[in-house]
Amino acid sequence: MRFAFRHAIAALALFSCLNASASPYPTEHQLRTAIGNVVGMLRSEGIEIEILDAQKEGLRQPLMAAGLSLPSGVCLVFYNTKPEDGLNQFFGAIPEKDLPVMLTAMAVHEASHCIEQREAYVRKRFDMVLPPHLERDNMTVQGYLSVVNSGALVTWSEALADIASVLYLKRAEPDRWKDFSDRIAAMRHGLAWKWPAHDTSAWLHQIIAADLGEAAKQNLFATAFQLRKQYLPASNRPLRQLE
Repeated sequence: MRFAFRHAIAALALFSCLNASASPYPTEHQLRTAIGNVVGMLRSEGIEIEILDAQKEGLRQPLMAAGLSLPSGVCLVFYNTKPEDGLNQFFGAIPEKDLPVMLTAMAVHEASHCIEQREAYVRKRFDMVLPPHLERDNMTVQGYLSVVNSGALVTWSEALADIASVLYLKRAEPDRWKDFSDRIAAMRHGLAWKWPAHDTSAWLHQIIAADLGEAAKQNLFATAFQLRKQYLPASNRPLRQLE
């Protein structure tokens, strides 16, 4: 296993908003710049970033994808400049002035996957990376990988990444963060028919309504872990937890 890879990172970019001022599909420079904007965030967590061209590496994930290299501990972030149906529509609706902050929010999304993978595969902190209803006392890395491969943690992991993006937006755009975040929530819900496991809107609506306050000033990734559990939607809890 060269690196621990997460699923469907690019769905974060598929916003279903409309705006008269269009941006072209992101260029290599724009994507590299956005990823470069999170280097300091990950470096403060003790993780370095390597930026790679997805097409040259044989990956098909559109726009961005990320995974933690287990041998080196480096966060491998891939960018893909090949236009993708749906993504074309998204970028055609985003005001050009908003593109840098939105691309950086997507890069934060990617970075959070590397953070979570380190907690799981390196630090073995299964209490942080598993939903409350799953057994973690006797969990092993191999057991965790089996759960990941089953697809049971896709929504759980995407929720962490989206929450991290919202926390970033709260810091970067304190006056407009709700507008940006509402777009993410609307996209997630609007495209649930296509990517049902990626619908994190139930988390996001609660967090946006809560206004975050002081939480947004704390460590971004640690806060994202905390908020993921704190705002776990009732629809994502097993029946025995609701009794």
